Amino acid sequence: MRYLSVFNTDQEVLKALSDIHLRGKWYELDCTFSKGVIWEGLQRPTDVSDLVPLYDWCVQDDSTKLENFNDNVLESIVFDPPFLFRDRKADNNDKMCARFSYFKSFEELIEMYENSLKCFYRKLKDKGYVFFKCQDMTDGKFYCTHAEIIKMAEQIGFEIKDIAIKVSKSKLQRDAKQQNCVAKVHSYWIVLKK
Repeated sequence: MRYLSVFNTDQEVLKALSDIHLRGKWYELDCTFSKGVIWEGLQRPTDVSDLVPLYDWCVQDDSTKLENFNDNVLESIVFDPPFLFRDRKADNNDKMCARFSYFKSFEELIEMYENSLKCFYRKLKDKGYVFFKCQDMTDGKFYCTHAEIIKMAEQIGFEIKDIAIKVSKSKLQRDAKQQNCVAKVHSYWIVLKK
């Protein structure tokens, strides 16, 4: 099967990236499991954790520390962190912030991403992979989050191996008085190799 770069579901992305980069092996850890929506209809990874687990079988762990794992032991990590930030109460109907958790600032978001990537680098075996789901953000201006992630990852020592695009079906958007950027209805899956 030949995979193209654009997908309709996270499940399609996860199957494709497993086939291509893990050579058919399945994912070892999802460290931001939440409700596990990206795994619907698929086998869960061997280990799942979250900062605030919603299920008793999900381990409590911080993606910036991963204290439940030794260094140099993991082969693959799936990372689907929050991507929104807001430093004020929204003055309009902000459906996305109501549905998902979010950071107080772009700087806080980037700091958590960077600290998580540093941790992943320690926890992964050589040639291990991170599958990082992210989305760019607009809040009066455009924040090119995926480019920041790639820059950080390369500085830490990761090699960028691939990028896939998942198009949103729901297109939850806030009602803007003035639109300054196109509405983002896609997310990225960035593949990083140690």
